[in-house]
Amino acid sequence: MRDFIKVLACAVASIAASAAAAEDSNADRLCSERPGLTTSACITAAGHLQTETALADWTLDLRDGERDDTVLIGDTLVRYGVGGKTELRLGWTPFGIDRDRDPDGTVKRAHRVGDATFGMKTSIVERKGDNGLAVSVIATALLPVGRRPIGAGDWGVSFELPITYRTSSKISLQATPIVAAAVDDDGRGRHSLYGSAVEVEYALSETLKADVSAQVTRDDDPDPTVRGTPALGGVALSWQPGRNTQFDLGTNVGLNKAAPDIEVSAGVSRRF
Repeated sequence: MRDFIKVLACAVASIAASAAAAEDSNADRLCSERPGLTTSACITAAGHLQTETALADWTLDLRDGERDDTVLIGDTLVRYGVGGKTELRLGWTPFGIDRDRDPDGTVKRAHRVGDATFGMKTSIVERKGDNGLAVSVIATALLPVGRRPIGAGDWGVSFELPITYRTSSKISLQATPIVAAAVDDDGRGRHSLYGSAVEVEYALSETLKADVSAQVTRDDDPDPTVRGTPALGGVALSWQPGRNTQFDLGTNVGLNKAAPDIEVSAGVSRRF
């Protein structure tokens, strides 16, 4: 009888372990806002902390004989879920390098700490099941704790409306309209900025995804050399070796003269 009870106990333990492993393998994988030009509508689960870091981000802007190279190191967004439908957000750029070469060959270099952001993201339409529509809203305040030219020089605010529609397990469509009181290029005062980005994401496998995105914004900066309607196109890959970790690599290309020529970024996201 004792041997039978031992065998039964071992069988129950084995079944429980298998069920737990199956539950873990089927659990929702990390939903990062990296990479791409859009922002996903998903909310960080309550009680979970998620970090999304650009390990390195390089932007090149060639305009009127000038060359401006900007490199950001460790640009990080921290997301913390509260209540199931809302998350708190804190961002910071710990270090940046700016190199500006004038038409006459003069080179200016700056090594600076960047600004911080604080915001909130709330779900307003939740997806029912694996596929369907999800919509959220993000409000963000820019805190000018950094120094120009890496820092903006003044405070600003922005509002985004991330929209995600998952048509199947492989294809997801996204759009992110934005309206903002953006900081003027001279670092004093604010102006209107508005536009939208769209994206198509395709799952190449259970762990690897590719996305193609585009963005058009209207920047009403008082400086006529900055004011314009920049258009960008981008492609990116993301790989999730586990349900709580993602690595990504992406590039954006300027589609008109008002946009930077190219941006390349590599990053990692981690959920705790």
